Amino acid sequence: MAELWWIGLGGFFAGLLGALVGLGGGIVAVPFVNLVVGASMHCAAAAGLISTLTVSCGAAGRYLRKGGFVQVDLALKVELVTAVGALGGGMAVGYLKGPVLQVLFAVLLLASALRLALGRESAGDASPPDTPAPPKRIRTVYAMCLTAGFLGGILGVGGGFLIVPALHLVLALPFKSAAATSNFVMGMTAVPALLGFAHRGQVDLGVAVPLAMGVLVGANLGAFLMPRIQTRALKWIFALLLLVAAGQMIYRGARSW
Repeated sequence: MAELWWIGLGGFFAGLLGALVGLGGGIVAVPFVNLVVGASMHCAAAAGLISTLTVSCGAAGRYLRKGGFVQVDLALKVELVTAVGALGGGMAVGYLKGPVLQVLFAVLLLASALRLALGRESAGDASPPDTPAPPKRIRTVYAMCLTAGFLGGILGVGGGFLIVPALHLVLALPFKSAAATSNFVMGMTAVPALLGFAHRGQVDLGVAVPLAMGVLVGANLGAFLMPRIQTRALKWIFALLLLVAAGQMIYRGARSW
């Protein structure tokens, strides 16, 4: 029973932070399940996808009700491309060993930390969200989202680490709008990758269920708090957490190589 509460608590923080910055719960849930709970990397990746799906269910609905955060038309186009990549990643992950996934995830965490720490709000002269973007930018976003889906499907994180920069930096959406739209997209794109893990029997319900319950509570709280929090301070704090988790992943992966 104590272990279930511990997993639920980890899920709560995964959902809270995932909803706040648009990275999905997997970016916290995967290292938590792998390093703290002690599950295999494949099991942790599957749990991360369930966490990402739960964050989307908990946070996206609240963002939609608030209005002005989720760019629905854009999200529907992006999630189709991302889902194709996620399906490919979910199929490819069965051919990769645990230590390889750990090192790949560590690189992902480092990239996400840099993006969070160094990213800036859109400039004042940026195009508003309803202004059509140049075709070259749209193609760049689609390429980034296809890659995000593939890597997210392999690592169990949903792809927010590339979706948010694509929307924020390439299409010049405000950061909070990009984060909310990313959470909306990742719920649908996590499903095809998760099916690949379920087909191989790598979904541990004893971990996934309490984790998802905690994530749901945290995601709702994060969606409530996000409009009220200074984004810059939050991004720096979360970047430090990602750096710590990346160091742990590299250490574990190198030892078991």
